[in-house]
Amino acid sequence: MARLRSEAIASRRDVAMRLTWSGGRYQYAFYADGDGDGVRSNDIASGRDPLIGEPRDLPTRYEGIDFGLLPEAIPEVPPGAGVLPPGSDPVRFGRSDIITFTPRGTSSSGTLYLSDGQGTVAAVVVYGATGRLRFWRFDRERWVWIR
Repeated sequence: MARLRSEAIASRRDVAMRLTWSGGRYQYAFYADGDGDGVRSNDIASGRDPLIGEPRDLPTRYEGIDFGLLPEAIPEVPPGAGVLPPGSDPVRFGRSDIITFTPRGTSSSGTLYLSDGQGTVAAVVVYGATGRLRFWRFDRERWVWIR
């Protein structure tokens, strides 16, 4: 994602990662703003915001890792204060699941939860005002998130 932020700044246009549910897992693809109004779902569908590269999924690139949570409830990663029940959506970037990076260095805010399916879960939190990324790991024994 840091590469997307750099690309947005260098190209002076919004670039984004869009996550879509397909074939029982999330796929992600990268897009560039083609018409000056940001990367939007309707612009992607019409081709105004072009695809950069081919769609991908995590398990193909990183064996054993995918977007996911644990089969039991866990607390939200900080700064969240709620609880994530089993079966919760591991992609938390609004309804469109588009993470946009701007030429000003800002981005969408949200969280991606990753799991090995064996009991380990991690989170990537993106802070929109700065485009900053924070990586967290959930310690099941202590029931806390650790940076």
